[in-house]
Amino acid sequence: MKNTYRLNTFLAAVTGLVLLWYLVMDALAPAAILPPLDVMLLCGISLVALVLEYYTGPRAESRNWPMVVLLNAATFALLPLAAGLLSGRELGRFALVGCLVSTVLTFLFTAICDRLASGPAGKAAPLLCAGVLFLAVQGCSGLWL
Repeated sequence: MKNTYRLNTFLAAVTGLVLLWYLVMDALAPAAILPPLDVMLLCGISLVALVLEYYTGPRAESRNWPMVVLLNAATFALLPLAAGLLSGRELGRFALVGCLVSTVLTFLFTAICDRLASGPAGKAAPLLCAGVLFLAVQGCSGLWL
């Protein structure tokens, strides 16, 4: 039970660091062109959190999927609001898309890594899985937009 919410903790930490970077760059270099808050950024944040969760210790036996969805939505709704980067309709869309992207990537990452983790190549499985999922989202993002 102690590892149940470690993924959501890492997701909140990585999201907070990315949003803090946006705020610092906006304050120190206002003319800098920052990457947009889009699906690829959400995918990267989610995959970094998943890889960190995988490498920091044993994972919980099974995920509580309703809590994963709820905490993903809370993370992607409250942190951009607290940072002051998004509000209104943009915040709702960011939270909904972030929740969907993070939940689907969590499901796919967990399923793929559980199957690849056996054998001597099991230590590299999370990095390879995250790279392949990032490329798959990047390849399919042209279909969604």
